[in-house]
This record gives sequence, C-alpha cells and structure tokens, in this order.
Amino acid sequence: MLQLYQEGSELPQIVTFCKALDTLLGGGIPLQAITEVSGVPGVGKTQVCLQACVSVQLPRSVGGVGGEAVYLDTEGSFTVKRLKDMAACAVHHVGTIGGVAEDISCFTIESIMKGVHYFRCQNCVEVLAVIKNIPKLMLAHPNIRLLVVDSVSFHFRHDFPDARDRAKLLRSITKELIQPAVTHKMAVLVTNHMTTHVKEKGSATLVPALGETWGHCPTLRLNLSWCGPTRVATLTKAPHCQNSSAYFQVSVGGLRDISDNTQPSTAGILQHDSPHHEPLTKKRRIIESNNR
Repeated sequence: MLQLYQEGSELPQIVTFCKALDTLLGGGIPLQAITEVSGVPGVGKTQVCLQACVSVQLPRSVGGVGGEAVYLDTEGSFTVKRLKDMAACAVHHVGTIGGVAEDISCFTIESIMKGVHYFRCQNCVEVLAVIKNIPKLMLAHPNIRLLVVDSVSFHFRHDFPDARDRAKLLRSITKELIQPAVTHKMAVLVTNHMTTHVKEKGSATLVPALGETWGHCPTLRLNLSWCGPTRVATLTKAPHCQNSSAYFQVSVGGLRDISDNTQPSTAGILQHDSPHHEPLTKKRRIIESNNR
C-alpha cells in the first residue's frame, strides 16, 4: 500500500486552467482513471474535452504531463478552431511563466495540433474498433496520455433496445478503457448525456444516461449545470474528495475561473457536506489569472 500511495502521489494531473475546477478534482483530471463529464447540451462538456487535449501537452518543466491525446468524436462536435484558440492561449501563458531557464521551444500551436489524434466515429462499431486498437496506436505514439470519448452515450443509447445487452457491452468497454489507462498511465475522459428519470408520484429529475450499470464504471463523475447564467461543475462521485461544486466559465482561451463581480458566491468551491473540507491538491506552477 505504501508503494501504491507513493506511485500515485508522484503522478501528475491534467490541469484545466480553472483553479476552482482543479481544486474540485483534487488537482486536475487524474491519470489511471476514468472521468465522466455529464450535462445538458451547451453547458460545456466538449469544451472540457478540448481544454484537456491542450492541457495534457503542457511541458513537464512547468508541471504538465507532456503527453498527447486521442479524441473519439461520436457527435461531430469537435471544432478545430476552438482547439487552436485554446492552444494559442496556452502557448502564450506558458511563455510568460516559463522563464529563460525553461525549455519550452517545442510547445507551439503546431505541436499541440499534431498531438491530438482525431477519430470520427459514425457508429458504436467504430467506437469499439478505436478503443480496442488503442494499444496498437500507442506503439506508434507512446506518449499518449489522454483518451477522450465525446460522447460515450450518443450511439449506445439508441443502437441497443435491450438494456441488458447494452450493459454487458458497456462493462466490456470499461475493461478496454481502464487497462491502457493503468498500464500506460493515461487519463480517460468521457462525456455523457442527461436523461429524465421518473420517480414515484410523477416527479422527475435529470440524471446521466446509460443507467446505473454504467454509473459504477467511471472513477469520477462530474456533472455540469447552469446556475442562472453561470456554469457550475458538481462532483458527484470521487474516491478522494467529498462531493462539492465549483463555478467556472468558458472563455475564448478555454476554461477559466469566473470574475468576482459575476461569481454567485463568495467562494469558488461550494462544499456540500462539510464547510471545513478542502480536497487535497498538488502544488503546481501553472496558475492562470481570472478571465485571461
């Protein structure tokens, strides 16, 4: 257990450039784990994925992972221009904090674009094919540290009328995802849709799709929602942090903390259980100013 603890504490995490969101996640998106991001359309799920594709390539000299990303696009929501905008802001920021002693010459917009391996999956068969061939892809690109599936529910919600067949396949996919994540120290980031769950006496609520069977598969579950005009990220499942929420915004350069004059609360993190609890975070040199 001591060895596992030491190995886990030495692993870097993928920052989001939003301090409140990184604090909520315990330092950022973790490696060797499956992180699910769910929410209604337009709340920012794909923006989180694009930001992660840029952030995973941050140089190790400034506290980053220094890896590459694989992006499985099932909905056609991937936008190259958004990725380029986020990359430009990340390159500018690293240039301002790197200093003359740090070698950041290889961190450019072009290198970031080359470091994202994109697959457009038209059906669940193509999704399975890409996931199963990740180990082969890593033979040619051993520096891959992030796998994004946006979204995991798009094809599987409608192509499988039998819920039992779908649950069986989703368990198989989970094994295919977690194996390279643990073996190669990767992060797996998936997005999920919301669906209506009807309770007793006719009441209903929005919950992540794919049912309770899939709910056990992700290591972390992050739900994005709206609080008026402000985006809120709520951590609903995590082995290392209490359930809590954080405000964030999507700017031209990507995910950022919201400014004090637009923040609905005096604190970026809202604790649901204990007001004295603060998730453990790792010290990082990447600190982005608000609204940058």
